[in-house]
Amino acid sequence: MLNFLELIKRLINFAPDNLNNRLMIDKKEQLLEAAEELFAEHGYEGTSTRMLAKKAGVNVAMVSYYFGSKEKLFEALVEDRAGNLREKLLELQDDNISPVKKIEMVIDYYVDRIFTNRRFHLILHREITLHQRLALNDSILNILLKNRKEVAKIIKDGQKKKVFKDVDVELTIKSIIGTITQVAHSPALSDKNASSETNKAKASKETLIKNRLKTHLKNMIKAHLLITKSHSK
Repeated sequence: MLNFLELIKRLINFAPDNLNNRLMIDKKEQLLEAAEELFAEHGYEGTSTRMLAKKAGVNVAMVSYYFGSKEKLFEALVEDRAGNLREKLLELQDDNISPVKKIEMVIDYYVDRIFTNRRFHLILHREITLHQRLALNDSILNILLKNRKEVAKIIKDGQKKKVFKDVDVELTIKSIIGTITQVAHSPALSDKNASSETNKAKASKETLIKNRLKTHLKNMIKAHLLITKSHSK
């Protein structure tokens, strides 16, 4: 007798190729969206496969069918969301964009990305720092490092072109991302007492903080990176 998972696989395989592919993409995206919301709200431990399936509107067996496990679903979510940012970073390898403009755009990308997915990035930070699931921890770090390597290329290219100083590239990147993360999770944005504020007021506050942060980081990083006339002597 076929189990439910095997039955689902066979039914999908009977479908025309284009319908099969569309169905898989839709269901996988539904699970990824559900996972992002639930992991952010309840954390990794507090989110069950049953909760994920219910939120996505699919049978619980679909989690195993598409991803294999909750851990693999978490990895897939990190890869998918980090991949969106990586595409933007890869576009900055264009030689027609100045190193200074590139690093300013990097700051814009990371601020917007982390603020938009603030709760999920907090879960990532917790997973990395707690070291409770070493295999998952390593997978997350490897995924995130792909993006940081692209940022490192931008800084090193600026150094090669004698636009940027010979600074510690790794710590420079960590300074940027660490500052954004710290501000994104500051009490000003996460204060539970601010629940009485309207959505419009909250959005306005967040926009002001984001713009202030972008300006501050750009000024700070340019002061840190740019070669001045006195420095070049």
